[in-house]
Amino acid sequence: MGGITMEDLSKADKRKCRELIHTALERECKAYVDKMARLSSNKVEPEGPYQEEDGRPVEGPWHKQFIKLFKATDSFNYRIAQIYDRMSGSRYLPTVRLLHKEGWLTDEEVSHVEAFDL
Repeated sequence: MGGITMEDLSKADKRKCRELIHTALERECKAYVDKMARLSSNKVEPEGPYQEEDGRPVEGPWHKQFIKLFKATDSFNYRIAQIYDRMSGSRYLPTVRLLHKEGWLTDEEVSHVEAFDL
């Protein structure tokens, strides 16, 4: 699993890794957009009158819905930044390994990278 450096990767493997990383990013983004569509389509109960509990305002249903969407977006943004931002050649193979382990890439897809050991 270790031992292969960026210099050891063939040009073909480097290109395939970039392609696989792009494929995985597209899949993750699609999953996120699908999740947001589901969250956005959740029924929101009609807003009642302003309420307080122990002197503090009670969040309304639309604000609660917004918080759910915001937290999902914030979490997704953090994950995407951690994995895909500042991608350099030295991170290609470890990133492909991670994305394969997490299920974003299939065995068949990664089998086309000669340096990848299943």
